[in-house]
Amino acid sequence: MSAWRHRGELPAARGPRRPSHFDYSRVSLTFTSDGTDCAGWLYRPDGVESPPVVVMAGELAADRRFGLRTYAERLAEAGYAAFLFDYRNTGDSDGEPRNLVDPERQVADWHAAVEGVREIPEIDERRIVLWGAGLSGGYALRVAAEDRHVAGVVAQNPMLDGSAVFGGRGVRGTLSALVAGVRDKGQSRLLGPYRVPVVGDGVSMSVFEDPSVRVAYRELVSPGSAWRDETPARVFLSMFRYHALSDPDAITCPALLVAGTRDELSPADDVAALADELTNATLVELPTAHFDHYDSAFEQTFGHLLSFLQTVRE
Repeated sequence: MSAWRHRGELPAARGPRRPSHFDYSRVSLTFTSDGTDCAGWLYRPDGVESPPVVVMAGELAADRRFGLRTYAERLAEAGYAAFLFDYRNTGDSDGEPRNLVDPERQVADWHAAVEGVREIPEIDERRIVLWGAGLSGGYALRVAAEDRHVAGVVAQNPMLDGSAVFGGRGVRGTLSALVAGVRDKGQSRLLGPYRVPVVGDGVSMSVFEDPSVRVAYRELVSPGSAWRDETPARVFLSMFRYHALSDPDAITCPALLVAGTRDELSPADDVAALADELTNATLVELPTAHFDHYDSAFEQTFGHLLSFLQTVRE
C-alpha cells in the first residue's frame, strides 16, 4: 500500500466562503502555447514574498471561471499564489474551433503554463504545485509525470480514461457518438466543425448525458457567461482513446488524489487503484458526487488541499 487513505464524513455546510478582496490581488497574464496566446489570472497573497504557486485549469470544455476562482481566492488568503488559465480555444484564450477538447494539445498547454509561471519573479519557482479536477485532473497527473521539477500534484475526481463519456450509451449510442466524431473531423476543413452540446437538453446527443451531471455542470456556469454549450464532436474520438497515465511510476513528487464515492464520471475505485500505484500519494475519499467539491463539499475538500500543501517542500 503506497497511499495514505482518509475517508471523510458527509459535508454539513453548503457553499464555500469567499475571502475579502483585501487578502489578495489578481492580475491578468498571457503565455504562448505552440504559437497561440493563452489567458490566465495570477492571484497573489497580500504581504507574502515569493509564495508557492498552484497552477489550475478547468473541467472538460470549461473555462477558468467555472468554480476555480473561489479555490484561487482561498489559496491566496492562506498565503499561496494561484495561476488559473484557459486552454487554447477556450475562455479568453485564442484559437479555433472554440471549446475544442484535445488531450495532447491541452497537456501541451499545461506545460506552457508551468513554464510561463516559472518566469514570474514574484513567486517561488521551486514550489509549483499542479491542481486539476475531472479531465484536468488527469492532465495534471500526466504533466507531473513528465516534469520532474514540480513540487506536487493534486487531482480531484480525476478522469483517468474516457469511459465516463461513453458510460450508459450502449453499443448503439457509442457508435453514434463515434460517427459524429468522424463527421466532425471530415467536414471541419471545408464546412467548419460539427458540434454537439456539452450537457444539452437531454433530448439530443451530448457529451454528458446523465441528468444529474448535466444539472451540476450547468451550475458551474457563471451568470452572464459568454460560454456556449457546444464542442466539436471529435471530442468523442479523443476520449475514446484517452488514458491519463501510461507509467504511474514516473510521478515521483507528492500527490493528493481526491475521490468521490458517488462520482458519476470518475469512479472512486479507479482513483484508489491509481493511488496504490504511486510512490508518494495521499488518497482522500469523500461521500460526494463529481462536482460537489465546488459547492457542498468545498470546505472539506479545501481543508485537505491546504493540509497537503503544507507538507510539500522544495
